[in-house]
Parts: sequence; structure tokens; C-alpha cells
Amino acid sequence: MAREAPLIPEPDRSEGSPHPREVYDLLGHSDAEARYLQAQASGRLHHAWLITGPPGIGKATLAYRIARHRLGGSSLLDQSLDIPPNDPVSQRIESQGHGNLSVLRRPYDPKSKKLKRDIPVDEVRALSKFFQSTAAESGDWRACIVDKADDLNRNSENGILKLLEEPPDRTLFLLISDQPGRLLPTIRSRCLHLPLRAVDGEVLGRWLASRTDIRPEFQQAAIALSRGAPGKALALAGHVESVLQPLKRLMQSMAGDGDDMSLAKTLATAKEATSRALFWDALIDTLQAQAIYAETGHWSGPFDPIEARKAASSWAEMAQRAQDTRRAETAINLDKTAALFDFLSRVRAA
Repeated sequence: MAREAPLIPEPDRSEGSPHPREVYDLLGHSDAEARYLQAQASGRLHHAWLITGPPGIGKATLAYRIARHRLGGSSLLDQSLDIPPNDPVSQRIESQGHGNLSVLRRPYDPKSKKLKRDIPVDEVRALSKFFQSTAAESGDWRACIVDKADDLNRNSENGILKLLEEPPDRTLFLLISDQPGRLLPTIRSRCLHLPLRAVDGEVLGRWLASRTDIRPEFQQAAIALSRGAPGKALALAGHVESVLQPLKRLMQSMAGDGDDMSLAKTLATAKEATSRALFWDALIDTLQAQAIYAETGHWSGPFDPIEARKAASSWAEMAQRAQDTRRAETAINLDKTAALFDFLSRVRAA
């Protein structure tokens, strides 16, 4: 069961899910863990690792597993990152009270009562002071998790780069990124790359079934739309009524009329921000799956494919238009109800 979210929002916590510092198992990615452990066993552990992959794949969960291990947590097995929750290191990290761990993320602005849009350079300067001070706890290793490096602005990127170029002794940097191509090449070149791959669908299905009790058709839809990311699958499974059911109704009525205005109004409300983001993702992925289905007859999307006789190029064009609409919605603050309703109307008319 997910723990109660804190009063102050955390940018690295997904709604309805436990924070990665509270998660102790990692689905898949044994190869990535083995690579890190081999590097540590060699005695030549690199000071900076760039953990990449799509949202929900397990990047932050892996980073916290590595941090617990590096900061002295005791595993029950040799060559394992499985540090139990009752370990003193685990408990201090979970309570955000471990003095040798710093987490760099978008800060909360008490004046606007919102999270800042990026990680300002002041946060990186505070990180520099953290490294310059004497280690707060026993053990002389310190670790820094940057979640996410994608949120650094240009000034804070340059600040991190300076730390990576002249790293403090016995310090481990764990940078998390959804889009590593947007980072400075000099940052990427100073990190060892640890990419996380999609989890096999059957493995993901068994894992999701053990954690949810949703109907099989919605479980399969969540898996299809997750792109092999456990966190994404779990998030979709937690938003059946606001995301998966509306998507199914939309697909079933695409050749006719649907209550698109009601859906657009519901997803435009502030409390449905997570549902809206998940719905846009699901809609874009479904349209892309429709393009492949129209061309090849192979269906990899959720539910049953739409049988409307549109060319593959038409579906692909709609998927691109959905991406453009979503970006414009954020960039120029479009009316959210009108933006989604207009797009769905265009899809039906195409």
C-alpha cells in the first residue's frame, strides 16, 4: 500500500506510489546491478553514474539501492544490492535523515506554494558546501542522487559539471535522466552510462497482478501502454476510471460520436493533472499503435484496435499532432479543455 504523501509535494514522487527511497525491490535490471557491483568489486569504482531509461522504468529505485549499499547498508547476500528495510542505513535514508546522502531535485517554493520548474544553481552551490563539510556520519563515503538531471538549468548544469570534473574524494554521484541527449555532452562524458531496458511483458504482468486487483483487460492495457516500465504500469493501473476506461470508450466510439467534452472538462481540473498526463501518453501511444496496425495488421496497443479505415500515414499524422498539441498546451498555456476537445474532434473527423 502506498504511503500517505507528504504535505509538501516532492517532484520525484509519483502520485499514488511510494517514493523510490521507500521501495526495496527492483523488477528486472539485474544486468545493470551486476555491472555496478563488478565495478565496485574491482576497486576502481567510477565517481559518477548516469542512470537512464523511460519514466517508471526503475531508475530512482536503482539509485537508492546503490546509495544504501555504498553508504554501508548490509545485504544478506554477497554481491547484492538487497539491503533490507530494517537496516539502520535504510531507515535513515527512508526518513531523509542520512547525513552522508544529498538528493538534488526541484525545490518547493513556499511563496508560490509550487515546485520550481527547474533545479536552480543555488541548490548546486549548497551541494558543494555539503561535500566540503566533514562527513556527518560514520563511514567516509558520501553519495548524491540527482533526480532528475533533466531538471537542471544551464547554470546548474555547469555547476554539476564542475563537481564532476573535480570530484571530492570518496563521493558517488548518481544522475537520473529520462532524456540524456538533452544534457551537456561534457556531463555525459564524465559519467558511466547505466541504461535500463524495458521489462519483459510476461514478467511485468505477473508483477502487476500481484499488486493490483483490476480486471484483466485493464491490466493488459496498462502493460501495453507502459513500454515495459513497472512504475508506469502501476500508475496506469491506479488510474483505471480516469484514464483506461475513458480511453476504451473513446476507441469503441471513434467511428461515431462520443462525450469528448465531458472527458476534456474532467481532465482539465487541477486534481486530475496526473490523469491528464497519463491520458495524453496513452492516447499518443494508441495512435502510434494504430498506425502500425493499419500498415502491418499487428496490434500492440491497448484493448481492441480501432477498425476505422484510415491509412497508416493518417494515424501517424494524428499521433504527431497529439504530441504537438500537448507541447503547445504547456508552452503557451492553452485552455486545457479546449485543447483536448479540439484534438479529439479532429481525430474523429480525419
